[in-house]
Amino acid sequence: MLQDASKGNFNVILAWSEDRLYRGLRAMIMFFEVVQRYKITILLAKETFDPQIAPIRAWAAQIELENIRERMTMGVIARLKAGKANTGQERYGYVRIGEKIHVLDDEATWVRQIFEWYTQKIPLMQIRKRLIDANAPQKHGCAPRRIRWSRSSIQAILGSAKEYACGLKTYSRAGQTFHIPVAPIIDMPTYELFTKMREENKTYPKHRKKNDYLLSGHLKCACNLTWRARTTTHRRSRKGEWVERKTPISTYFCPQPHKELRSSNCSKSVNAKDAETQVWQKLYNFVMNPDFLLAQAKELVYQLQQNHEYLQQTHKELLEELEKQSHKRQQIITDARKAQRDDDDFAEQMRELYGKEERLKHRLATIEQELKNYIEVDWETKANDYVEDIQASMGKLNSANSQTPEEQRRIFLLKKQLVDELVAKAIIDGERDIQVEFRAKIIDLAVSKEILNFPNSREVVARL
Repeated sequence: MLQDASKGNFNVILAWSEDRLYRGLRAMIMFFEVVQRYKITILLAKETFDPQIAPIRAWAAQIELENIRERMTMGVIARLKAGKANTGQERYGYVRIGEKIHVLDDEATWVRQIFEWYTQKIPLMQIRKRLIDANAPQKHGCAPRRIRWSRSSIQAILGSAKEYACGLKTYSRAGQTFHIPVAPIIDMPTYELFTKMREENKTYPKHRKKNDYLLSGHLKCACNLTWRARTTTHRRSRKGEWVERKTPISTYFCPQPHKELRSSNCSKSVNAKDAETQVWQKLYNFVMNPDFLLAQAKELVYQLQQNHEYLQQTHKELLEELEKQSHKRQQIITDARKAQRDDDDFAEQMRELYGKEERLKHRLATIEQELKNYIEVDWETKANDYVEDIQASMGKLNSANSQTPEEQRRIFLLKKQLVDELVAKAIIDGERDIQVEFRAKIIDLAVSKEILNFPNSREVVARL
């Protein structure tokens, strides 16, 4: 609402009562800053709005909210200390009846079965397949499930092994932890075997190397998921042994583990070097080709100049309209004195005129603020300097030849900085072709926020 008010989308706020507008001193200060700056009228249905006592009401509302929160917390803590279950969905295998948590036999059977399969070293996706084939029940959540027995659901059950074995339900409230005793579902030997296997499955490389990926956080596919990256340093030999690769292979891959949710246009994985080369070449073309970045920067400056001229014309028209309203108001006052008109009719006409005049003044204040921001910035110089700096950096990086690991690392960081700044997103299709969307933010965010109807939201946009 405050953002719309700053854009001049309305000049009156109608609310039921003052507590619908804010419930704290900080929110009240932000609210009044916008209201006073853009001359917005406040109308309340239940009471009269008085800006003089508004801080007192905001303080009282904040105190009341804190008291409500404190009383609620005290009530929940008292219930938990008494060993009573609180609200919320229970863990798989349990059900809450009244204030007690009981074992749900239909689900508890599958909890034991999942731990048994895991201790038999059956892969997680194979466990999932068996659960689906056996039509094992799942808890019903607030949102409908997209797939049955996702990996995260099985991992959540395995991750709660201690609670299943010790018979605990843990609650946290106001920095305190409470344990509600419940009936255990798995026995201690199963839990100990599970814990031992979990520890054995963890790997701790002696020399863990953090690899660099140029497109980290940018590459997506039709699954609408951000791709992850990994580097393979070992391979399986013909004898079935794991041996170290001469050259590690890095790949980007789709993190969607479930075939049911994977798009038919998803390529699943791509060689990292091929993907980075493809995107970097398109980034180079976007920056160095005069038909892209430079041409669109000039177009942006042209749009800004046109917008400035339009604002100047609008400012002139508003001043003329205010002058007309002033003459009209004076004429109505003069006519009313001569004709001795009825007070109610005169008051109605004056209210209408004052309302229209206030709206014009509000719009005029907004236009004047915009014009001030346009005058303070040399748009053409700023755009040209930005393009020249980007092109110079791109030219040096494209021809850089690193000899040492330190130089390679430095060049990578500079390239990564350019990619993060200019690449909005990169979409890879089933044929491993990558479409890149570039966004060059030529104008500072702080400046563009002060300007209404800013062309392209201060950005140069292109897709290659």
